[in-house]
Amino acid sequence: MTEVFYYNKYGDSRRIDIFSVIALMFVVGNLALTFDMNMAHLYAGHPTVVIFNWLLILAYAIIALQYFLKRRVLGFNRDIRFSIVACAIYGMSLLPFALGLLGANIWTVLIYLIPNIFPVLTRRYHDSSRINFPHAVERAQLVTILTLGETVIAIISTYPLTESLYQGALLFAGMSFMFISYMTQTFLAIDHHRQAAGSLLFYAHIPIFIGINIFTVGIEFLADSHHANLGFALFLFGFLSFYAGVVTTTHYNQSIYQLHLKTYLKIGLLLGIGAFIMSLVRHHILLLSLVLCATTWAYNRYYLTVRRRKREYHNIPHPDPRKNLRDFS
Repeated sequence: MTEVFYYNKYGDSRRIDIFSVIALMFVVGNLALTFDMNMAHLYAGHPTVVIFNWLLILAYAIIALQYFLKRRVLGFNRDIRFSIVACAIYGMSLLPFALGLLGANIWTVLIYLIPNIFPVLTRRYHDSSRINFPHAVERAQLVTILTLGETVIAIISTYPLTESLYQGALLFAGMSFMFISYMTQTFLAIDHHRQAAGSLLFYAHIPIFIGINIFTVGIEFLADSHHANLGFALFLFGFLSFYAGVVTTTHYNQSIYQLHLKTYLKIGLLLGIGAFIMSLVRHHILLLSLVLCATTWAYNRYYLTVRRRKREYHNIPHPDPRKNLRDFS
């Protein structure tokens, strides 16, 4: 997220940005290889902990270098200075892990949340006028689509049509309705032309990304009778996390599509009923996939009705898809 903020505000794809991003990709790629959820390897001084955190510190150093080099073009404004300081804080907070003084446990891992919390607490020091909001929405959509691609592969590989025709097809349909929910919200309802900091947009996508990944793992676990209960728990948590993030992005809706508390309560009730029924049929994948389809379809239908009624209330003509306009809102 730290790199996303930099590139959204200052990135211009010149040589400095290209070479630094390549270096960052190399570091993050190696960082991913050090992920290890074996608690026996997470004690202070273990190579996994040390290497992981040194690579993460190096990643923050590269981002700080990007800001430093950008100052040659734009000067040392307050936003650039503060962003460099923030990267330094993020890196220094990891030194106890990197130096073998601290191991990872349920409490110490909270340190990794600093880069997510710090920008919220210090938002008045950031220059939000530099945020390219349409670019931010587009990039968030791109990552979401790529993440859902993993879900598609998981469904097709775990439930092939030759073995699980109905289960595979229905799970795919339910996932497709989730994708429609996301694109309807971020492509049609959001005001892409507004001038906003966009911080909440990025934070709203954290539960979306996490939700999709956990939902995907849950789908795979459901096919294994030995892990079916865990699979359902992941499936349901991922589903609710995804929609929590999607609903949060309504903060950026166009003025005519701003939602009232009553609408949020109805959406919550709809998703809650769907989750409850899912829990009742959790041992039957076919029924579970049917409930998933019904819940996601009902959500999309209700949201479509809400948008239509708001256009009618404001005397705004409904869009005509036959004209092939780029603004379908």
